[in-house]
Amino acid sequence: MEVNFMLKKFSVKNFKNFKNKLVLDLSKVRDYGFNSHLIQKNLINKLLIYGPNNSGKSNLGAAIMDITCHLTDNSGMDNLLYINGDYVDDKVEFSYEFFLANKNVVYTYSKNNQRRLLYEELKEDDKLLFKYNYVTNKYENNIKEAQTIDIQKRSNKDMSVLKFIYNNTLYWEQDSTVKLLMDFVNNMLWFRSLKSNEFIGVMANGEDLNDFVINNRLLTKFEKFLKECGQDYSLCEMDGNGRKVIGVKYQNYKARFDLVASTGTKSLWLFFYWMNRTKNISFVFLDEFDAFYHYDLSSFILKYVNDKTEFQSILTSHNTYLISNEIMRPDCYAILDDGKISSFADSTNKTIRQAHNLEKMMLGGEFEK
Repeated sequence: MEVNFMLKKFSVKNFKNFKNKLVLDLSKVRDYGFNSHLIQKNLINKLLIYGPNNSGKSNLGAAIMDITCHLTDNSGMDNLLYINGDYVDDKVEFSYEFFLANKNVVYTYSKNNQRRLLYEELKEDDKLLFKYNYVTNKYENNIKEAQTIDIQKRSNKDMSVLKFIYNNTLYWEQDSTVKLLMDFVNNMLWFRSLKSNEFIGVMANGEDLNDFVINNRLLTKFEKFLKECGQDYSLCEMDGNGRKVIGVKYQNYKARFDLVASTGTKSLWLFFYWMNRTKNISFVFLDEFDAFYHYDLSSFILKYVNDKTEFQSILTSHNTYLISNEIMRPDCYAILDDGKISSFADSTNKTIRQAHNLEKMMLGGEFEK
């Protein structure tokens, strides 16, 4: 499936452990002749980030997803200790460059906490569409569909002006930059299952995983998915204290799936839920995706996500066994450490070929700068 909406470049400064400006550039594509499906519109569509513990992999995901906190009504987690502890300037600066239907769209803003904006600006192909300074109240609006919007009518002065404009404009052209941006951001998703169903982005309405699978008639599909993952369960519906739940059929009895499944299998259940919950995901950040998986299962899940070319994805890991040109390619692997991020391809002066052992090269320090 062709992708027309992607994140092209992202930067953040003074956020959590990123004191200095960190830049993630997804346009730095090399001319490798293998695993070309990982590249869409000459942008990296699938990225796997490595980094030691405490390098900031989770913080990078929180930073990228920060845009959803003020432009959408979607659920998410609160970011504590928002500003870097050694800050010089008490504001966090964000910049997003998007490829949206052949337009180059740049949205920049700054905040002094997760909910309070200081500045917003939107450009399309270097043309200023909108900017607002929350400190000086200086305002410029060149959005053609929104020329009559009175931003002083905002009841909540901390509300994003761009969000207010979008919500209060009666009609948007289908190719409007503002609409394309809001559609993309509303369908961004970050999730992990290290402790519980933690997520940022796409609204989940607190629905139960049993209810989701059963009510959407996905039991057979879920059983097939588990079998593909090497989990041989015979699933069924059963009563669970007056409500339908997923059960496992054994020779002599049935048992509730959530009581017999391992931690890793429950993680697969959550993964299945998010991959099937919405058909319009634009971007996924899957944090520590292989925390409960052995090698074969980790490899399967990574390939499963990589085959979903209809959305852009970033996964994080600290395990090296997934580093292989058979799975991905050097410009789709990146290292995050010491507040900097760079692809394998940009971290060495050597020419990397398909036959090279990437894991051996990494363990040998080849990609250290």
